[in-house]
Amino acid sequence: MKIYNEIDLYRYNTMKLHSIARIMYEPENVDELLAIFRKLKKEDTAFYLLSAGSNIVFGARIERPIVYLMSFNTNMSFCEDGILECGASVRIQSLLEKIKEFSLGGIEYLASVPSSVGGAVYMNAGRGRKIKRSISDYIESVRYLDIADMQIKNMYGNDGYLYRSSPFQSLNTVILSARFKFIKQDVDITNRLIKERLAYSQRYLSADKPSCGSVFCLMNPVIMRLLRGTRYGGAIFSKKTSNWISNIDNAKVGDIEVLIGKAIRWHKVFFSRYKIEIRFFK
Repeated sequence: MKIYNEIDLYRYNTMKLHSIARIMYEPENVDELLAIFRKLKKEDTAFYLLSAGSNIVFGARIERPIVYLMSFNTNMSFCEDGILECGASVRIQSLLEKIKEFSLGGIEYLASVPSSVGGAVYMNAGRGRKIKRSISDYIESVRYLDIADMQIKNMYGNDGYLYRSSPFQSLNTVILSARFKFIKQDVDITNRLIKERLAYSQRYLSADKPSCGSVFCLMNPVIMRLLRGTRYGGAIFSKKTSNWISNIDNAKVGDIEVLIGKAIRWHKVFFSRYKIEIRFFK
């Protein structure tokens, strides 16, 4: 286990915000993860869980302990009937490379997503509301830790997964691993689809500047298009990608909050429904 004190979280978030965490734990196996939670539970201490940091906005300083989940389970192995068991700490890009070895595919649209497998399952990462494709299409089961009773459990099937939503978002849990059954697919097709997705990302997404990805998972698209180019401090609603805030000049959490607040006010003026996707650690 690694323990960091007074650590700058700059490299732990895709928005590239400078933030000092009082303490961060990095468990390197499930036993260490359990030990950390037992300690925090005994101390009755609130904490944050951090994976790849792709939908997180950090405050300038974070007093709550952070448990970093990108090292405790990086295993991948094939089981019976072509089912792949994948640790929650595995990055999506590594999963894509692994399934190519066995002529499998189906999630090439996630090639541009800076997420762990655990984070992708938690958010039910997918291609879009209209296309209705997501990682949950291939989930056979998910192994998770129930923090409330410190028991390891399994959730079978993929019921309860919706657009950018999973059952785990309403539970006090940590995803440990997931079992997937992907489709048979020629490697050349998989490579082509990955290449197309990366080209699409380069053309239509503002990937040239640090960002936390989509801000809202439910919003009025007309309002978000009108907000393109709106800037406050070092943060800006991308001119290129709706519903996307970029860090263009050493942005602070307050800059991002102002922009999100402006978007919320416009949604309220026009009685439009909205739901924020990103999370704040403060």
